[in-house]
Amino acid sequence: MIYEFRNPMPVETPLGYGMLLYVRDGGTFSNDVYAIVMDSDGGIRHMLSDQFTFVRNDTFGIRAEIKSS
Repeated sequence: MIYEFRNPMPVETPLGYGMLLYVRDGGTFSNDVYAIVMDSDGGIRHMLSDQFTFVRNDTFGIRAEIKSS
């Protein structure tokens, strides 16, 4: 099953910043796979939940300082 987010959520990955598009259920014995659109090039990368962190989510009060380069 695939769940597409109505409002893409900003995340930070080892490859840079991006937005969560959808999550695919991995089933009983597998991890869920998240599709993330990368800010840098618009490419879509698939990652597991331990490979990214939320940058900001006002609903849950999650806020992080974005590091400037």
